[in-house]
Amino acid sequence: MRRDFFLCPKSPRTFASNYTRMRKLLFTTLLVLSGALRLLAQTASDTAIYDVAEHMPYPLLKSCQPERHVGWTEDSIRRCAELQLLALLSQNIRYPEAARQNNTEGTVVVSFVVEPNGKMSNFKLLKDIGDGCGEESLRVLQALEEVGLQWQPARNGNSLVRMRQSIPLRFKLQEALPYYVTDQGDTLYTVVDAGPAYKGGFDSLVAFTMNRLKYPASYVDSCKTGVIEMSLVIWDDGAVEVDNQIDFSNLGSEFQWEALRLANRTEGYWIPAQYGGKPVSTTIPLRVLFKSSGKACAAANERFDRATLLAEEGAERFDQNDLEGAIAKWTEALNLQPGNTEWLYYRGSALINLSRREEACKDFNMVKQILGLTWFETIRKLACGW
Repeated sequence: MRRDFFLCPKSPRTFASNYTRMRKLLFTTLLVLSGALRLLAQTASDTAIYDVAEHMPYPLLKSCQPERHVGWTEDSIRRCAELQLLALLSQNIRYPEAARQNNTEGTVVVSFVVEPNGKMSNFKLLKDIGDGCGEESLRVLQALEEVGLQWQPARNGNSLVRMRQSIPLRFKLQEALPYYVTDQGDTLYTVVDAGPAYKGGFDSLVAFTMNRLKYPASYVDSCKTGVIEMSLVIWDDGAVEVDNQIDFSNLGSEFQWEALRLANRTEGYWIPAQYGGKPVSTTIPLRVLFKSSGKACAAANERFDRATLLAEEGAERFDQNDLEGAIAKWTEALNLQPGNTEWLYYRGSALINLSRREEACKDFNMVKQILGLTWFETIRKLACGW
């Protein structure tokens, strides 16, 4: 769980630019699945499982919807969707550690049944190469079903029918690049030998944050408390740029501006990250905590502190795979701070992992309602629709 002022990674070799992830990754993807299932009105009474049908099934992926490709045939739509599904699966497969150590490579084949209601069932492993690759393939495929991937079902005449589908998944080891290139053409490293360092060390950064952060004067009596997190780009020459900002408690523009001003004031105090013996650009999260010093705000500050401790306990239980315990602690924290979108996101993620999607979507959609735009919008759309 992140601390009040600053978070740096536990290992410099795994310095991450994706600064808002949970400790355990919630299933993510670059593709947005269609939230609306466009099925035919007929219901199916045929319970046989077909290998071939007059109209073959295909996944309903937003990027391949017919309205986006006027003039495409049904076969073209299907081929588009099948290719996107393979890309989606490949992007989310985690290479098993045993397979890495044993240099295990090859093709796994999994199968499933597309039901007349557009859902997947009867998952099977047809070909395995061992070392956990088959199990990982099934995990990713079943995860798609859990978050709501829908299919256009197979059809014979006017009847929707059950049909078995098979998918090959290629496992091939390759060295991951230690950086990525942004849309603006900048190279940002995600793996470094030494992360960026604040001159004077961590304690100096904490002291700087506490002493230089200004609480907006016009809001002192509001007793607003909350955390704003920023993603700082520390360039290879030590320059600083704020790449992104999340106002978890929706404190408002004046608080966001003060957070930006603080980040910009750290210019000149950073030693850039190192990779391969040279300075490189990377990102680092910076969190700032706002508490009012107003005389009437002691109770509000104390309530926020208690909620933060409860949220920390929730994160610890999540790390121990005690999801129910984590949810209980985050619920206690949210009872004290109902509008904290960070904790809503954490609780929703745990609920997703327990397949309690309806409850999770209440939390995810509440975040969107409070902030207008979420930092995990792809996940929210994938799990909850539009």
